[in-house]
Amino acid sequence: MRMLSFLLLGFIFESLCLLQVFGDISEKRYSRSVVNLVDLLRTDYDLVLNLENYASLLSKKAKLIRRGIQQMQEMDQKGKSESTNIWDSPFNAFSLIRHMQADWLMWHHYLEKPVGQEVAYLEGKIPDLPHEVDFEDAAEGMRRMQGTYELLSSDMAKGLLDGVQYNSSLAAVDCLAIGQHLIKNMRWKAAEQWILSGFEAHARDVPQTEMQLLKGPIKSELYKKLGDLRIQEGKPEKALEAYQTALRYSLHDVELYQQYQNLEDQIHTLSVAEPIEELDDEYEQMHLPPCCSGRCKVPRHLRKLYCVYNHVTNPFLRLAPIKTEILSVDPFVIILHDMVSKRESTLLRSISKEALEPSETVNAENKKYMVDRNRLSKSVWFETNKTEVTKILSKRLGDATGLDMNRSEPFQVINYGIGGFFGSHWDALYLNEHRFGVGIIDRIATSLFYLTDVPQGGGTYFPGLNITVFPRAGTVLFWYNFDMTGDEHLRSMHTGCPVIVGSKWVVSKWIEDKGQEFRRPCVNSGSNTKYLLSVEKLLI
Repeated sequence: MRMLSFLLLGFIFESLCLLQVFGDISEKRYSRSVVNLVDLLRTDYDLVLNLENYASLLSKKAKLIRRGIQQMQEMDQKGKSESTNIWDSPFNAFSLIRHMQADWLMWHHYLEKPVGQEVAYLEGKIPDLPHEVDFEDAAEGMRRMQGTYELLSSDMAKGLLDGVQYNSSLAAVDCLAIGQHLIKNMRWKAAEQWILSGFEAHARDVPQTEMQLLKGPIKSELYKKLGDLRIQEGKPEKALEAYQTALRYSLHDVELYQQYQNLEDQIHTLSVAEPIEELDDEYEQMHLPPCCSGRCKVPRHLRKLYCVYNHVTNPFLRLAPIKTEILSVDPFVIILHDMVSKRESTLLRSISKEALEPSETVNAENKKYMVDRNRLSKSVWFETNKTEVTKILSKRLGDATGLDMNRSEPFQVINYGIGGFFGSHWDALYLNEHRFGVGIIDRIATSLFYLTDVPQGGGTYFPGLNITVFPRAGTVLFWYNFDMTGDEHLRSMHTGCPVIVGSKWVVSKWIEDKGQEFRRPCVNSGSNTKYLLSVEKLLI
């Protein structure tokens, strides 16, 4: 399961080539949730069995055809070898006429007849396969993973991810697909690295994918795409060299030869198109935080924090205190340990799996929810009283924080996809003046329940604090979005770092400010927190 996302990436890439033939279909957004890849693998297994049945029937059909050929060749040979003219016999003449009139019509009908129902079965499965948008999600997830953790495409292609070598790799056709995606999005340098990694993958002793068997020489495709890239970069001579090399591996590719001749004519006539400038990533660098690896230096004042047993926010905790790890005082950020049991985690994931939909974010202008490319995951909302588990978790969170869970949003169960991430953002929805002036309800605090461990990546990073919290099953990450005076805390900005390997399951619950007036009122300074009913009273 740990490597499922990496192993199925190539399958998603190759599935899309087939889907482009069939046009638009319903979008299931497989790449936005690792859990859906298990179903996708089952579908692949069914289709392989279907293809095997098809091959078996084709083999039987070919065997029958070969028998027919043998019989007809024997008849023809007999006609040639007879010393007398066999056609003098009316029986032989009649048989030949009948054979030529009826038998070949029968053969024509037999050859046209579809073999079994396997093709129809495949067509029926097309709506359940990944669509082009799934490929876009998967490729973007890989690109963000690479950019965030500063990975080399050559390392990724051979299964070396952030210092850990896995027993799997990407085929040349996978590298080519990522390169094509990057060219489409005008990222020339990154595209070149992935195409070169494709050559390395081709040179490795790995089995060919079935797509290579259907499409032909992959090396020709790599050189052709390298030529396309050189044209975009304004390097026509190098593009010509790439096309020339591609033709060596695909001598009869008329389209490729035409491209080669057209480019050669353009070079001779000095009519080569101007280079296209690479896409500027300046904005996007803001959403690729540098410390998702957790290797950044933690500020000195955060190193002096401590762990405590919380027994003060609810009388029950005197009997069963909660282990609380204080990560930051301003803003107040803590980790609550042993908050979700294995059984509760399993039940939540089980009831969520079939209901997951592409995760949405709140539009800053109209406050409406929308699917956003800066959030690669799937999720589902559950009211607090949905199940016994959600009721228990809500009660437990209220005990641990001292806040009123009756004034909170529903639970949101989330599963992240290939390179799944959530770009840097604040959870508070409104500006201070709107919240204070009109009295709009907003999110005073955020809680993240981690349901699974994540072997690599997937941390929650706070840029303003320079700290990264990695998922640990059963823990809850809790922080306030407002400071002690009720203003939005700018350092509460956080990022869901890309998942490298693993299935990241989290449950978020946002707590509303309205209804917490007596539990977490505004105070002048941190020294007055001991009078609060909320969890900040743990500060010493």
